[in-house]
Amino acid sequence: MADTEITFASGDVTLHGNLRVPDGVSGPVPAALLLAGSGPTDRNGDSALMPGSIGTLRFLADTLADAGFASLRYDKLGSGETGLGPYEVEDVAGLGFSTFVDAAADGLDYLAAQPGVDADRLLVIGHSEGALVGLALAVADDAPALAGLGLLEPLAVRLLDLLTRQINAQVDGALGAGALPLELADELRTALTEAVESLRADGTLPDDLPEPLRMAGFVPVNAKALAEEDALDPRVLAGALPAGLPVLTSCSARDTQVADADVDALDAALSAVALTSVRMTTANHVLKEIGERDSTGADYIEDLPYSAEFGAGFRNWLAGL
Repeated sequence: MADTEITFASGDVTLHGNLRVPDGVSGPVPAALLLAGSGPTDRNGDSALMPGSIGTLRFLADTLADAGFASLRYDKLGSGETGLGPYEVEDVAGLGFSTFVDAAADGLDYLAAQPGVDADRLLVIGHSEGALVGLALAVADDAPALAGLGLLEPLAVRLLDLLTRQINAQVDGALGAGALPLELADELRTALTEAVESLRADGTLPDDLPEPLRMAGFVPVNAKALAEEDALDPRVLAGALPAGLPVLTSCSARDTQVADADVDALDAALSAVALTSVRMTTANHVLKEIGERDSTGADYIEDLPYSAEFGAGFRNWLAGL
């Protein structure tokens, strides 16, 4: 079950990745496209922002292969061997979130065309922000009929709503700890509200936002991507999925990035599909076991086993496809 290094094209970008086809299986096999989360996250689920191994997508590829499924995972634009492709850093401003959806569509086409892959049994499995890419791909007018869709620790609300919630919580925490004056806290909240309104109105951001907001990614170079991603409401997309499509969602009580209540609402929007929801108690956002302790993010790169709760639910879902 060794990985084969592959490349495929999406627009002007050559994406690098791994194709895995399980050994010893006769006939065409079902296959899954694996989609990474936000930021410079590569084919294995590792991030350039965190030195060390996260490995979530590699773990998924291993589990899929054990279940008799082929898989394709790749370094999305801005990560790994793909890097920025033909672009310079200053060119990124012209790229929107649709760039990542288009790349996923081209990756799915590449996977479907591979020898040994059953093009009538294709899955898309996205982790975190990758779940939103998967949803957008699954409801596209030219999307192939899927055999399954996995939404793992998914972005389950509109992006700017989530960022607003997270930043306001950080402001409240700093204010409560006496680390932030009330006047500055009010200034940050007002600037955040105005930034979100601007992005939703015309997809732009001012250059003079307070430094904490710029550090959180609210900079003009990101404006197009932020606006395009925020325009994709996961719950609206969920309601547009084909009736009866097998869908898996997952979330964990120890995931500090995705709230159970948000996934509950996403599950409710998935009323027309064949839904399986895996709920975990001791996994962090990258599906590693952390027990009863709180996740700080540093645990993402610790050498920990992957969630047994997730693994059992995921394998059972695959067995039923």
